[in-house]
Amino acid sequence: MIKTLHMRLTLWNSVVFGMLALCVFIIAYGVVSRQLLTAVDVDLKNTAQEFSESLKTGGFSALKIEIDREIGAHGKGMFFACFLDENGQIQADKLVSTCAMMMPQPNVLQDQLQWFDIDMNKSEDSIRALALPVSGFGWIEIGVSLASYDALMAQIIAVFVPSLLIMLLIGVFVSWLQLRSVFHSVEQVQCAAIAISEGDLDHRVEFKAQGIELSRLADAFNMMLDRIQHVLGEMSDVSNHIAHDLRTPVSRIRGIAETCLSGNYPSDKEKISAQTDTLALIVGESEQLGAMIHTMLEIAQTDAGLLKQQKDAVDMVALLHEVHDLFLAVAEDAGITLLLSPMLEPRCVLGNKGRLQRVFANIIDNALKFSERGGDVSISVELDASMMWIHIGDQGVGMSAQDIAHAFERFYRSDQSRTTPGHGLGLSYAMSIVRSHGGDIFIESHLGEGSIFTVQLPLETA
Repeated sequence: MIKTLHMRLTLWNSVVFGMLALCVFIIAYGVVSRQLLTAVDVDLKNTAQEFSESLKTGGFSALKIEIDREIGAHGKGMFFACFLDENGQIQADKLVSTCAMMMPQPNVLQDQLQWFDIDMNKSEDSIRALALPVSGFGWIEIGVSLASYDALMAQIIAVFVPSLLIMLLIGVFVSWLQLRSVFHSVEQVQCAAIAISEGDLDHRVEFKAQGIELSRLADAFNMMLDRIQHVLGEMSDVSNHIAHDLRTPVSRIRGIAETCLSGNYPSDKEKISAQTDTLALIVGESEQLGAMIHTMLEIAQTDAGLLKQQKDAVDMVALLHEVHDLFLAVAEDAGITLLLSPMLEPRCVLGNKGRLQRVFANIIDNALKFSERGGDVSISVELDASMMWIHIGDQGVGMSAQDIAHAFERFYRSDQSRTTPGHGLGLSYAMSIVRSHGGDIFIESHLGEGSIFTVQLPLETA
């Protein structure tokens, strides 16, 4: 039990609380003791001065009356007084109410107020006394027993000790309850982790009225679970797509190979030629298959946030010129005019140049594929203080509303694109990369009227 962090923190808090309470008591005890002794000294000094005035004005009879009054006020055996001559000798005949004990002799060479602390021999009581010189008479010496002071301080200790024990027990219990609530929340996280390790990916942690720190912990833990579930979902989708969409190319490769193996050839020369052609087809199909798998994995990793991209300042004006020059020959061969609006000043975004080039290459390639001979494909740019919009428009077959809704899904191919080469991953890849750069892609299109793809990217602010 003591090995648990819950109990160790409880005991540690209790020890700290007890030490602090003890320190507070010691300080309070010292302050009260000092104030009480100061009050005793002030009372003795005032009383001695009153005795001196009575002696000067009324003689020893007046002094005796004052002393009797003080004895009555303090109680028998609690107040002491005596008169000493100028040599410091007690004059019992001049003062009827003499002290009941031998008072200390003052230093007659020092004509000033003198203080004494006297310990009784037969009891634990002590006396606080003073000797006051009276000009022309001698010395008045008075003292008061500190029994009441000692009793009060002992009573304070008697009250504090059980109070400290009670406070310590309450502190231990309250600390245990508070820490129990905290560690119960930690146990919830532990149980959630165990449930997830057993396959329950939908399990989440919920804290109610547990404090902002634990709420943040729960939110961070749940965000981590959402991310893990999203990554696993992406990987599962990739596996399903691979299992489903690779059947056709694999079957085609197998069919080509079987045809080659089962064919009857008139001569070895024709057989070798057919096998060579077959191997070339298999290599071509394998390359396309590898490229498709690589693209699918890159899309999944980008969407899941697992693909680390080195991002630098990329001049989009220069990049668009490079892509335009790359596809210019392809457009001329297809009888299509590829236009790029003039852009003079560089405009930079923070991104990965290679992947951004591939994004625009995919979109322009699609625009050229679905444009008819004699048509135009245009590239233009709009800017504001923080954003760049790159418009790529064509005069091709266009897209229906249903096609636009599914255009960025993996392997989606509209009816118009069934006869064109491709796997249906280009736009999905483009959207994934653009969103990883903090941007987005929009489509405006109507059947038979062409399409406009708009890529939105945030400009670099540095």
